[in-house]
Amino acid sequence: MSAPSSGARILVTGGAGFLGGRIAAALAGMPGVAEVTVLDRAPAEGPFRSVTGDVAAIGRLLPPGYAADSIIHAAAITSQASQADPAAAWAINVEGTRAVLGWCRGLACPPRLVLLSSVAVLAGGVAEPDEASAPRPASTYGMTKAVAELLVAEATRRGEVKGVALRLPISILRTTRSGAPGAGYLSDLVLHARAGRAFVAPLPADRDLPVASVRAAVALACRAALAPSLPAPLLHLPSLAVSGEAMLAALEAGGTAARHLLRFAPDPSVERLIAGWPRRLATRHPAFLDGVTDADLGAVLATGAGDAPG
Repeated sequence: MSAPSSGARILVTGGAGFLGGRIAAALAGMPGVAEVTVLDRAPAEGPFRSVTGDVAAIGRLLPPGYAADSIIHAAAITSQASQADPAAAWAINVEGTRAVLGWCRGLACPPRLVLLSSVAVLAGGVAEPDEASAPRPASTYGMTKAVAELLVAEATRRGEVKGVALRLPISILRTTRSGAPGAGYLSDLVLHARAGRAFVAPLPADRDLPVASVRAAVALACRAALAPSLPAPLLHLPSLAVSGEAMLAALEAGGTAARHLLRFAPDPSVERLIAGWPRRLATRHPAFLDGVTDADLGAVLATGAGDAPG
């Protein structure tokens, strides 16, 4: 899918993070992209310009006269961190979004704004929700992401941005971890198994979780930033339904003996965090997702540990 024009300027907030960094690096290598700028509290290394600082100060941090054709807003704190510190979750996930939208209002041309949202807004117990399913968050993180979606939708209605929210499932295989294993424990399971290390899983063996490869998440974010048009202001990344037992079976089918390394010991705090989450995400816009979605779990495992954003 081609860029809307040659020489697109892209801004990625949260671009020093695991997913944001891979999105920024992928965009920097695409035809039709003139420059990629990354804004994050931590310095980012890659084929892009790095601006260091808090997203809440975006207006003071970016160079005078700078404008972006598309913005990927990936700056956020995670589910477990949000539960532990609701004030920080609101400050970053909500007020950070407000700051980005406020900066956009000062641009001469309303930019495309791609919000990375989350399956966590859909904790209402629907097994396979699509974009028409009503948000029902049941966690601090899910609530802040739902508010961010509403802020982007309102700014779009007012003509200040051309916004789209991407609801992403759990990205695997992640190579970074802050804190104890939580909803994304399947990545930890794989990395420990491949290294021959014991691992304690915090959810029941048969609990399906909605997962997609890092490659798929990166590809959808890039497509949403550069596509000439979008089918809807809200898009799901269709996912696979994968349990710990299913991941074990896939690893063993690929030649990794892992069952003896793994113990399932459900953690009530993690069970509460993902209570009501769907087993997978569905979409009403499969044509736009052509070439993005994962074929099966074996294909995801074959992509490695998320180090090739592609």
